Amino acid sequence: MHLSISETDLPSIKESLRKAHPNAKSSLRMEALARAVGFTTYAGLRARLDAGSVQVSVNDAAFCEHLKLASPSDDALRSLSRAIARAMLRSVLDAYPDLTLRGFDSIWQGDDRERAMPIPERQALLAERRREGYDDDWAADQFELAMIFLSRQRKIKTLNRKTGSYGLKHRAEGLSRHFGLFTHLGNYVANGMLIAAAYASGFTVRRIGFHSYNAFINISMETVRLARGHEGRSRRDDRRVVAEFYTKPDFRKVA
Repeated sequence: MHLSISETDLPSIKESLRKAHPNAKSSLRMEALARAVGFTTYAGLRARLDAGSVQVSVNDAAFCEHLKLASPSDDALRSLSRAIARAMLRSVLDAYPDLTLRGFDSIWQGDDRERAMPIPERQALLAERRREGYDDDWAADQFELAMIFLSRQRKIKTLNRKTGSYGLKHRAEGLSRHFGLFTHLGNYVANGMLIAAAYASGFTVRRIGFHSYNAFINISMETVRLARGHEGRSRRDDRRVVAEFYTKPDFRKVA
C-alpha cells in the first residue's frame, strides 16, 4: 500500500475524476472510488477519513467496472490511482513551494540561457515547472513509481550522504526496466518527483546545497543496494538479486 487518502485530498481527487470521466455522475464516481479502495460505500470512506488518512490499495479495474466503462482505455484504467497520486503530490508541492520536477528549484538556477533572461521571464518558467507538477499526468505517474520504490526501502536515523536523490531516482526507474511498470514513462522519473515521494513517504529530506536541485534522505544503503543488485556480480546475478528483493513479500501486489 504505497498510496493514501486524507480528507483534504478529496477535492483534488474529485476534480481529477471529473475530468477523466465527465459523463459519469459525481455520486457514481465517488461510490466507485470507495469500492475500489476497499469500502462498501463512500459514506463509509468519509467516516473513516474523519479519524485520519487511510492507506489504500487501489483496484483500478474495480473502479472502471463500477462506472460500467466498456473497453476502458489505458488512461481510464489508471484514472483512480493517478487521481490519488496527484492529490498526494499536490499536498507535498503546497508544503514545499521551491519543489518542481527538477528538484529544489528557483529563478536563480538553470543554464546560462535561463540565467540571462529577465527576472519576469524566469519567474514565468518557474511557475510553469510548478504547474507541471500539479497538473500533468506524467508527473503524477513518476511520483507514484517513486512511491513504489520507496515503499521497499528502510528508513535509518541519519541522512544517507552516500547517495542523493538523483541517484535514487535511477533506482526507481529500474522498476520499469525489471518489472514493466509505468513503461509509458520511458524508464524516467524526475529528480523532483523522487524528492516529493520521499516527503510523502515520511523520509527526512535535506537539500544538498543552496544551488543544488538534489537532496539527501535517511534511506538505508543496504536496501538501496538490494534494490539495484550487488556490484561485482554478473548481470544475471544482479537481475536475480533485484527480482528476489522486489518479489518478497507481495511486491507485485503492492505495485
